[in-house]
Amino acid sequence: MRPRSVTRRLAAAAAVMGLVLTVGGCSPLDVLRFLAGCGPAGGGSSGTVQASTASGEWTGLVGMTMGQIQNRWPEHVSYCSTYDYGFQCTWWACMRERSLGHEVGRFWGNGNQWDDSAKAAGWVQGAQAGGIVSFEGGVTYNGIPTSPMYGHVAVIEQVDGDVVHITEGGTGFGKVHTTTLSASHPPKGITYWHPADGNTVNVSHDQSSGGGTVSAAWTCDADRSDVMVDYRGDGVHATPAEAQSIARRLIAGAYKAWDTDEEWQALVWVWDHESGWRWDADNPTSDAYGIPQALPGSKMATAGADWKDNAATQIKWGLDYIKGRYGSPSQAKSFWLSHNWY
Repeated sequence: MRPRSVTRRLAAAAAVMGLVLTVGGCSPLDVLRFLAGCGPAGGGSSGTVQASTASGEWTGLVGMTMGQIQNRWPEHVSYCSTYDYGFQCTWWACMRERSLGHEVGRFWGNGNQWDDSAKAAGWVQGAQAGGIVSFEGGVTYNGIPTSPMYGHVAVIEQVDGDVVHITEGGTGFGKVHTTTLSASHPPKGITYWHPADGNTVNVSHDQSSGGGTVSAAWTCDADRSDVMVDYRGDGVHATPAEAQSIARRLIAGAYKAWDTDEEWQALVWVWDHESGWRWDADNPTSDAYGIPQALPGSKMATAGADWKDNAATQIKWGLDYIKGRYGSPSQAKSFWLSHNWY
């Protein structure tokens, strides 16, 4: 918790906290791409290929807007809220996989990280209906370029011999889009993954809170002594040690430049002083809340509807805030030392 004298100054700083995800020198489109985390940089209409053999219920999804998808599967909206609605290809992949009854993590990262996350969750490599296709950054397929930094992810709907039918949504599409790939000779830089036998989930358990136990992809490197918790929960009510494990995972995936001892220790120091890494840290003299002490706490809703209870959602918001406002944890710490808040 912050001292009362510090809290008084936070009221004047509330406007500053509104600068979440504002990146200096970026155009609005750059910021949207940063928020999106994945997806093609261009429009989704070029290079569209749809084989005449495509059939089945999934073809009725093609052309639907993200809003229509949200209304079609409202029971999955809360669970998938950790992926930015409407922008992220990962939001579409989460919603679609959940509708198929497949277990996917709420924090599988950017599109180019879904291969590692799927593997960690026990998925099997190969093109199979109901699986996913993960694209490395900068891959061009059927004339559509993926984000150089974030890659892309799509859902495998149907496999006809060597023809793989995929659906995708998010940045650059706006509506559910379909195209085809080759099963045996896919573009370099993409991999196919599908759930192992029995890798399904009862989706009814998380309709109210978006919680439930899932096989998330949280891991800690074995050769690291700073975080020793191998956490495989979904982030809800995570302990401080588990929260640090989540932060390490997110930094390694989305903020590789921060994956150093200096930056890590700076982040630990800042959030030790802010909240003790407690998801329920609630300042009694202000509306600051959670691990990053967002003011007010409701600002973290931009990272997920479960911001009140989920440490991972709070950490995602906090890392984005530090990135947009200070550039790095070490710079945030320097500011804190001079002002007693950040």
